Amino acid sequence: MNDEISTAAQYWSVKRETDRTRWWHHERIHRHINRIVCGKELDQPHGGFNERIRRVMPAEGFRQAVSIGCGTGGKEMRLLRAGIVQHFDLCEIGEHRREQINRKAADFGVTDRVTIHIGDAFQSSFEEPFDLVYWNNALHHMIDVDHAVEWSHRVLSPGGWFVMDDFVGASRFQWSDEDLQTASRVRELLPERFLLSPRPGAGPLSRQLTRPSIDAMLRTDPSEAADSARILPSLKRVFPGAQILLTGGVVYHLALSDVLTNFDDEQDVPLLDALLLLDDELARMGRTHYAVALASKS
Repeated sequence: MNDEISTAAQYWSVKRETDRTRWWHHERIHRHINRIVCGKELDQPHGGFNERIRRVMPAEGFRQAVSIGCGTGGKEMRLLRAGIVQHFDLCEIGEHRREQINRKAADFGVTDRVTIHIGDAFQSSFEEPFDLVYWNNALHHMIDVDHAVEWSHRVLSPGGWFVMDDFVGASRFQWSDEDLQTASRVRELLPERFLLSPRPGAGPLSRQLTRPSIDAMLRTDPSEAADSARILPSLKRVFPGAQILLTGGVVYHLALSDVLTNFDDEQDVPLLDALLLLDDELARMGRTHYAVALASKS
């Protein structure tokens, strides 16, 4: 395993806090994204993505699927339990994930329908082609996106499906000037109470957003958004007929990072909804941080 993968594996072996400071902790934003993806305001994370996969699956479900960077495997096991997938090859880089995946599979009652691979998935040996390659917020951690997308195409059987729900924004979070200006302007318009930091003892959150240090990102997790800006161009090249749905993020991901913890679930709903409408409009203009994509191999 190379140094970058080893460093990333170490980073992801540590349990991290999950208070509601980021959009993926917020139920209303999940419903917003699910509406964009499948037309229904489903509550669960990735509910719209799963619904779109269901719409293209064979009558008996996908017989053999592979997921890279599956984490504990919970997202994949929901597809197994729903009958959307019959068997999953689950790939992760850290040995600590093996026990977590096994435990999760037992909880879901799907132990016999899961095969675990620890290490570099692109160097692993698989028994047969897949009829589904599943990427859920892992493709943006690939060091070489072109290689990952080309590999996905190669391991698919004819008629098989590539599906993705992922961050497709600026590599290493080097936000464009436009996105920084828009996100900072959103913060400038918010009342002071929204700028309280969720970290005890910290000062107020800044209204002016900046790009993170690349050196700091490389030291912490060299896989984070390593090549993310190339995801959509690579996908369009390798799968020319891909269905791509831009799900936004300039506002809910960049402008509202940490700020979300200060939104009240009752009095601030109209404000959040208005900000999500702005985010929608930016996505329609092609300014997005996230996308869902589905593509069949011809």
